[in-house]
Amino acid sequence: MHSLEPAWEALKRDFDAAISQSVRATRQEVTHDLNQIARRLRNYRTEAEWISAVLDGAARFAGQAAVFTVNDGIVSLRAQERLDVPSDLSFEAASAGAFSGAIDSKDPVVALRTAGEVNAALSDADPKARAHIFPVTNAGRVAALIFAAGEDLDLNALELIGGIASAVLERKSNSTIHTQIVPESPKIVETNGKKASKPTLPSWADLSDDQRSLHIKAQRFSRVKIAEMQITRPEICRAGREQANIYMLLKAEIDKARDTYRKQFMTIPSMVDYLHLELVHTAAEGDENKLGADYPGQLV
Repeated sequence: MHSLEPAWEALKRDFDAAISQSVRATRQEVTHDLNQIARRLRNYRTEAEWISAVLDGAARFAGQAAVFTVNDGIVSLRAQERLDVPSDLSFEAASAGAFSGAIDSKDPVVALRTAGEVNAALSDADPKARAHIFPVTNAGRVAALIFAAGEDLDLNALELIGGIASAVLERKSNSTIHTQIVPESPKIVETNGKKASKPTLPSWADLSDDQRSLHIKAQRFSRVKIAEMQITRPEICRAGREQANIYMLLKAEIDKARDTYRKQFMTIPSMVDYLHLELVHTAAEGDENKLGADYPGQLV
């Protein structure tokens, strides 16, 4: 045996023990923080206390964080950490693709941090910067949204915080102390039977559960496919908008998505082309002309 071998083995044991101790300490710190956040959320008595707990939790696991409430399609900033945006910031959810996506799907959304996705006030000059939106639900609708961006994101912890925040809202939705973040009355989008340039959305009251489920899946498919194009080929998407020929530059990706959409979702009379809507709203930033003269139009 080499004379240094026992010392080397002892050094390795000490190193492994130090690493294990560090891992345990880090894990205990994280679980302690999550437990404290959960306790604050379970015991909140006012909207301000609830928002403060959610923000503190999100800020622990994100470089930048904010909490928004959602009412009548308007997203309103309630609290922020390490962001520099107007305290009275509010905007229509439909004007920011990532926010509307999280509201419609009730699932977390990741998107490029552009004005079209997250609103100009929350956008970032870095073309690769991303934002994560976590919905907080109450009685079947999205009552609030957690915005997270920057360095050192722990997405699992952020999603867990959103889940706990949702659970306490559901538990207290009929409590006398719970008066602010309450469910809103359901809204029905009525159809007018007229042919228009934009698809006419169906009345949800007239759809069966299976049909509603297919519509939701179609919306989610559309958001994911367009987000993939935005994230994987941002330069091409930007050039397409500037040159008003998005379809020509992304023809292969768009045609493949359209073919899949037609086969999977255009199977019931009430279905509309959500893929087209997402192309216009997100990829073309609301201007259908930017899709280009070669774009074949809505699926029918």
